[in-house]
Amino acid sequence: MRHLFKAALFAATSLAIAPASAEDLVVTATRTPAPLERLPARVDMIDRASIEARAIVTLPEAIGAAAVQSGGAGQQTSAFLRGASSKHALALFDGVRLNDASTPNGQYDFGLDTLGGLDRVEVLRGPASAVYGSDAVGGVVNLIPRSGAATAFAPFAEAAHGAFDTSRVLAGAAGTAGALSYGLSGEWFDTEGYDLVPRRMATHTGDADGARITTLTAAASAQTGAFTFDLLGRWRESRTAFDTFSGGPFFDLRADDPNLQNEATQSLWRLGAAAALSQALIARLSGGQVRSDRSESDGGVQTSAAESGRDFADLSLNYTHGAATLTGGLAFERNSIDTTPPFANPLSAGEEQLGAYLIGQFALSENITATAALRGDDYETFGTHTTYSLGVVADLAPLRLYASYGTAFKAPSLSERFETSFFNIGNPDLRPEESHSWEVGADVRLIETWRVGASYYQTRIDDLIDYSFAALRNINVGEAAIDGAEAYVALAPASWADVRVAYAWTDAANAVTGQPLARRPEHSWRFDLALAPVEQLTLALTWTYVGERNDVTYSDAGVFSSANGLVDSFSIGAIAATYHVTDHADLFVRVDNVTDETYEQPAAFAGTPRAWTIGVRARY
Repeated sequence: MRHLFKAALFAATSLAIAPASAEDLVVTATRTPAPLERLPARVDMIDRASIEARAIVTLPEAIGAAAVQSGGAGQQTSAFLRGASSKHALALFDGVRLNDASTPNGQYDFGLDTLGGLDRVEVLRGPASAVYGSDAVGGVVNLIPRSGAATAFAPFAEAAHGAFDTSRVLAGAAGTAGALSYGLSGEWFDTEGYDLVPRRMATHTGDADGARITTLTAAASAQTGAFTFDLLGRWRESRTAFDTFSGGPFFDLRADDPNLQNEATQSLWRLGAAAALSQALIARLSGGQVRSDRSESDGGVQTSAAESGRDFADLSLNYTHGAATLTGGLAFERNSIDTTPPFANPLSAGEEQLGAYLIGQFALSENITATAALRGDDYETFGTHTTYSLGVVADLAPLRLYASYGTAFKAPSLSERFETSFFNIGNPDLRPEESHSWEVGADVRLIETWRVGASYYQTRIDDLIDYSFAALRNINVGEAAIDGAEAYVALAPASWADVRVAYAWTDAANAVTGQPLARRPEHSWRFDLALAPVEQLTLALTWTYVGERNDVTYSDAGVFSSANGLVDSFSIGAIAATYHVTDHADLFVRVDNVTDETYEQPAAFAGTPRAWTIGVRARY
């Protein structure tokens, strides 16, 4: 039960996080399993126990306040990690890059992923381009699929129904039989949704904007002698309704439109093989493909379409000696896109890149661990870019201190460089956006079950790509300055209770104009309470506050009013209860927005009203 509570409290991502115990391992920070407490960074780990204790279903719920979702489940979602733009957040599926090369700036839509097929979600906050290359400026979100179990065959299933005619079904199995480990799952999610146009607007009609998401996931590995073979696969199809921002005679009206729809399909596969060349040295070769197909339609008539493909291969060597690890490798990618935008010329473009990386973690003494990474990426169109990171952790029990410095970059997208229209001329000479960041942090274990911690970070981003009306093209002209602090208190006042409070301060501004960056609240906090009043019952309460922030705003008439208006703060709570009927079956219920708060996150999108879910969970 203690592990369940700890995992539930770990889920307060985008605020501060209490470091896990030394036995908790994550793979996102260094590409190989590493103890959380030896990493000079904040890594949030939302594991299966936390997902089930809080009865959450979608990835934005797991990411927390850093995820800005344009309405309800299934709607477009951006992740503003450490105050950086969503295009500066790298999405991975078990280490496979997911960011869509066909989107205008190469960002990932975090709103289409459900959690049923995942073992855990790891969120690394801070730069990681020295490990993964482009996009990892603000952080990394890594989705780890279910695989392996204590028995050869461990089936699991869930079924739930709730408000807005929302239904969900999950079925799968995982197991370990000798040298074989596997996981298979299928998940179906469907909701009628609610009207995304806020009730305050005269254009609100009550037309519901629903979503349907189907996901299949498979992961397996087998060992024979000195060799290990693995495979990974995922297929996801989604269909979501949305409303317009270009209604009215002047195309500036936020209005209901029952005919608008997004459709998206994403598939990926990876095959890998590893060879233990000695007890200390392992070589690994892997390769695969990611495909994304998206389209928009109006009344059944397609208005835009985009296809992207990414072929990839990775060759690495991992050396371990005592507490020291060293990983080096080569990574190849071939990206291609075919797009038919609504107001631009069709585009077909491609690009190859080759990256080389070296990542090391070393124990400088019994209590001090250093981590370093160096990477060079050579792009077919704009040459080579090099990034690095350095960090150190001092475990001076009961005090833990860490400090780190890192550089990162975001490569210009194919659309930004080559797309043309009446209002835009492609700019193949665009340079990467570059950043440098540093942070310091401390954690103190006051007594065995009481911990406090804080961290401070600073990020500067140069050569941001902005559209120039004078030049009619994208140019490297912007700069961003981001400062932030995080603090938390985590305690267990009794064996049946855990409490955690986390606070985040973010000062993110355009360094040229001084204007605050959109959708970054200066203040946010979160309260988590986990209780087990009796052996069969667990309760999880979450309360989140998001402060005022700037955004594109619309009046009560639904008309565009400001490109940088101020949006009201809000606070929402959720409560979940799980009753353990037997060792193999649970009943659960969850209520979101328990006070039925009216809010907009982001502006001009109605936040989810009070909603309930009830379901059953079975496992063997």
